[in-house]
Amino acid sequence: MDLQRNAAQTSGGRLAKLISLFLLVAPISRSSEIDDRVRSLIAQMTVAEKISQLGHESPAIERLGLPAYNWWNEALHGVARSGRATVFPQAIGLAATWDSDLMQRVASAISDEARAKHHAYVRQRRRDIYQGLTFFSPNINLFRDPRWGRGMETYAKIRCSRAVWPPRSFKACRAKIPCI
Repeated sequence: MDLQRNAAQTSGGRLAKLISLFLLVAPISRSSEIDDRVRSLIAQMTVAEKISQLGHESPAIERLGLPAYNWWNEALHGVARSGRATVFPQAIGLAATWDSDLMQRVASAISDEARAKHHAYVRQRRRDIYQGLTFFSPNINLFRDPRWGRGMETYAKIRCSRAVWPPRSFKACRAKIPCI
């Protein structure tokens, strides 16, 4: 029980972020502030419910109006594994252009497609893997060892490329999600 209590207390910030994403798809009245709603929902959750939300497959909490959500999705160079989507060059290829405006336009296009796909799934009451708004992208690791085998997913081993492109990508995606 102590382990559950500690997990619930230390995960409060992460849980608040996760629930704020739920609120993007759950109806809220215009008079409610998102921060207030998040605090209220967390206060109403049991320890077991809080812990259940920490994995990538978060079950619905129907008594609070929170839908199920799967946090596993990818959009490194386009919305992956979610039907037809625009495919862009890998991150290392985009970094090779040294064009930060292009990178932001690519990230914005990916963000637009991701949101459109997600809303189409929500209308169909589907909340499975690869259908949410949480994307494990961009990859900000430096490519230092080719034995890793995933270097094409990075912006190269040059530090300045990592400093320029991922922030532009984050900015393009977050511009559409004002509460995060």
